[in-house]
Amino acid sequence: MNVKKVLIGTAIAAVVGYLIYKGTQKTFEAKAFVDQLNFNIKLGKIAIQNKKLVIKLNIEFINPTKLSVSFEKPTVQIKYNGSVLAQSKISKDIVTIKPQGMSVLKDMTFEIPILSLQTVSLFADMLSKAGEGFKFDKNAKLTENITNLINTLSNNVLTKLLPLLEVAMVVYVGDIAIPYSTKLS
Repeated sequence: MNVKKVLIGTAIAAVVGYLIYKGTQKTFEAKAFVDQLNFNIKLGKIAIQNKKLVIKLNIEFINPTKLSVSFEKPTVQIKYNGSVLAQSKISKDIVTIKPQGMSVLKDMTFEIPILSLQTVSLFADMLSKAGEGFKFDKNAKLTENITNLINTLSNNVLTKLLPLLEVAMVVYVGDIAIPYSTKLS
């Protein structure tokens, strides 16, 4: 009887030990991945369409490790001076990157309305900082200011605004959060 108890106890201890080992191994793998994960933001199309600034991005996730990793597709934000101008749709899609591989989130489209009260003043501020000399005329009607703003925005001016915008996201690998932000260029 004692031998049976010892064998059962040993088997239970072995299973518990194995589960702890596997859990710890996953944590070490996730930390190794987090330390080495690289991101590249590639600017696609930028244009004014239907009185909206439309920005298309491709985001590359590069995994230089020998480990395969999966995580939920991150929610990506376009910001200006800490204000969120646009955000990607929240998704439960899973991104998987093979060892020493790459995964790309293609054609992420962000539409920033030019006509909202919040963004009219932000665009006016961006144009001023980009050296375009646009000033919001407090004596003019709102429609006149918006018309002037849209007329000032052209493809040449849009490229000057990009360095003022920030792309931000948080990638969750297991319980580990990887915050990332960079200026557009």
